[in-house]
Amino acid sequence: MKTSSLFFILLFLTLVSCKNEGVKSNWKYMDGYHFGDFLSFDNENYHVTNDTLYNGDIPFAIVEDFTKTFIPGTENKLTLKNINTGELGFYTDKGK
Repeated sequence: MKTSSLFFILLFLTLVSCKNEGVKSNWKYMDGYHFGDFLSFDNENYHVTNDTLYNGDIPFAIVEDFTKTFIPGTENKLTLKNINTGELGFYTDKGK
């Protein structure tokens, strides 16, 4: 019983930590609230802490949903929520 509980806890923590790593990519605007045409985490100003995106030290969005696909020819999807207004913006992954 303890082994299976520990396994599920570790699996959950791994999936949560991978979410932030998947977000650290290059994103192209698709629809909804416009945070910018292109969000790149190669830029030193943008970074992710937990589920919050920052430009410098200023938080500007929350990761509402991140969908990672493994099917060739499909792109990962990112849904961001504006911290001030709650509006959603949708982005597609353009790779690292």
